[in-house]
Amino acid sequence: MTNTATPLNNRGGDAGESRLKAAIFNEFSWIWGGTILLFVVCAIVAPGVIKPGAINTMLPFAAILAITAVGMTIVIQQRGLDMSLPGTMTLSGLLFAKIGFLTDSTLLAVPATLLIAVVIGSVNGLLVARVNITPIVTTLATNAILLGAVRTISGGSYMTAPEELAAFSHSRVAGIPTTVILAVLFIIVVSLVTKRSVAGRRFVAVGANPAAATAAGIPILRYQVATYAVAALCYAVAGMLFTGYIGTASHIAGNDYLLPAIAAVVVGGTPFSGGRGSVIASGIAALFMTLLGQMVLALGADTSVQLLVQALAIIIAVTIRYLPQLFLFFR
Repeated sequence: MTNTATPLNNRGGDAGESRLKAAIFNEFSWIWGGTILLFVVCAIVAPGVIKPGAINTMLPFAAILAITAVGMTIVIQQRGLDMSLPGTMTLSGLLFAKIGFLTDSTLLAVPATLLIAVVIGSVNGLLVARVNITPIVTTLATNAILLGAVRTISGGSYMTAPEELAAFSHSRVAGIPTTVILAVLFIIVVSLVTKRSVAGRRFVAVGANPAAATAAGIPILRYQVATYAVAALCYAVAGMLFTGYIGTASHIAGNDYLLPAIAAVVVGGTPFSGGRGSVIASGIAALFMTLLGQMVLALGADTSVQLLVQALAIIIAVTIRYLPQLFLFFR
């Protein structure tokens, strides 16, 4: 009699192979290949963009965008959209400079700025989760208030960044920009927390199905409020780094980061349906979007064309994600 049963060790090997394929080929993995392809395209049509000097100049801005994308990713995982990014980022850079000069202490300015950002994010979270105001409406209103505060504090003018912040933003460790190292740390920590911890799994459950999470006894209010607080913390760090890198606290610093941050999240593969998401893919997508913008500028296009390209990147990314469903629909 022939034994057709599959050996247990083979089954284990097949299961391990399946898990490996799922980890490598998923909705978040294509951005790696897309980024490599973009580097190849740049080498052909705009080789100056990928020269060492240009890369060194680009990486800090890509890192700052990656940090904002981390915050936007976790908000989108909770089925939200944080439109207060420009106001929070701008106000944080301005407050850091203001508090730093008033107290003559960056050690005091950093926690004070971060605390204010956490309060802003917590208010957003409470209005969304407790008062049930639509996230986009809540954060748009908050952004308007924050930009009004920026105008009041700055008077519409620039403020010089503290020397310590400027030195930190331009510093390097083993030739790597400190901003890049900080962005990588943000991505690693958030990724580990959301994927490896109990709190992270509950966070994903709340984003995927709030009703089911409530039925399971998960305190969804706590997670929803914390989401916006952590996102605001990310924007504040990005705002301070940006202020230090350009050397001034601008009253319009965050305006150019909202669409790229959303684009990085969408291009990275995080869906608006909630739950699933990858801050690692969003971080790589931030590099992709920054390099794409530099390529467009190197080809002689103006800023308006760059915005158009970012919008097209979002549309293409969403279309690619739903192509399998479209094929099934037309079969």
